[in-house]
Amino acid sequence: MKRIISALSICLLAVGFCAAKKAVSEKPLSNMATFVESFSPSEWTVQATGLGGKNGFFDNMEKNALLDARKSAVQFVLTGATDKMLNTPDALTKFEAIAESFYKDENVNAYISWEADKVISVIKTSLPNGDKGVKITKLFRVNREKLKAELVAQSVIVSADALASAVGNPNIMVIPETPKGTSPISVLDTDPLAKHCASAIESYLTARQYEVQVPKGADQLNEMTGALAEGKGAEEDIAYKIALSLGSDVYIVYNYNPDIKTTGKASVSVRAYETTTAKLLGTETGYSKTRMGSPAEPLLEEAINDAIDKVLQRITNYWTTDMVKGMQYKLIFKMLASFDEDKTEEIQDAVSDFAKSFPQKKENVITDKTMDYNVWAKKEQYDGSNDIYKAFRNKMKGTAKLKKIQLNRKLILIGIGEE
Repeated sequence: MKRIISALSICLLAVGFCAAKKAVSEKPLSNMATFVESFSPSEWTVQATGLGGKNGFFDNMEKNALLDARKSAVQFVLTGATDKMLNTPDALTKFEAIAESFYKDENVNAYISWEADKVISVIKTSLPNGDKGVKITKLFRVNREKLKAELVAQSVIVSADALASAVGNPNIMVIPETPKGTSPISVLDTDPLAKHCASAIESYLTARQYEVQVPKGADQLNEMTGALAEGKGAEEDIAYKIALSLGSDVYIVYNYNPDIKTTGKASVSVRAYETTTAKLLGTETGYSKTRMGSPAEPLLEEAINDAIDKVLQRITNYWTTDMVKGMQYKLIFKMLASFDEDKTEEIQDAVSDFAKSFPQKKENVITDKTMDYNVWAKKEQYDGSNDIYKAFRNKMKGTAKLKKIQLNRKLILIGIGEE
């Protein structure tokens, strides 16, 4: 009889331990991780720390801490990084609904593509609930593409294809950094490494289905550059002018360290700007590993790989947010004739009323010769720049004669002359 009671007690204890274990949340306990490097376009190396205790009678604290470290590495990519994958309140809310099942051990392990053999540290510690436990720190590699695919499949985030169908991918131009007054196009023609950097970034962009523009038609830019520079000084940023005149939504400027052969290491700084405002969207510097005697080209590609992925995430965040307001255009009106004061005011009032017809507008410059606005147009209102020009032309009938100076995806430059 005592043996039966003893066996029954053991069974009840085991059931109790199992029940206790099931009550423990699957979410990471430590929430401690830091970014190390972009190992590849789809993988981040992350240093993560895990906390582990005994959730059951037979539990191993170190094993639980390692599982928690893997979860913390995945959570860092999702919500902790500067360029986190869940970057909107809506995405966070949707993920919270599936978090418990998402963080189950077998699921998390699928996103860890590599784990270091060596443990960085193992420390005895107290857990948040006061129990004894251990803290383990280790390097992990998280497959971001696989993680993103699962979030898309569970409708937490929108796929790149769906986003492109809804609002289109941004049109991006890549140009080297140059001193003001120097043409980036001449640098591309004379510096093989600068040209190689541009090709590497453009290849990265096209592989992810971004539209890429190549700033090669320098001879077509002279009239445009002069018109934009008028009244703004000779030190106007040529990179900005080229991006605006060619109609890119975003332009990326990069530079690289020139002493690669001496140091055996490459660094590349990448900055992304919104074209119509020249607002900085993101900046990162990537580094290659030190490899003395290695050709410069693969080192530059490695450094670019380290920087471009994070910058692209910021471009995507900007683009999806801005497109809610509509397509952004830079709308510039230039007086081509000498009007008297009353006529000038009449034209300026007409231009101001037209700008107010857009869902959102920003007034940049108003002078006797120039009126400069940023406007956001919904696609159902205006399908493109030519539709905007036609609408203004109709408004100005009987008041002034218009001339198309420049119409493209982002820039509408209209001359206003005598009727």
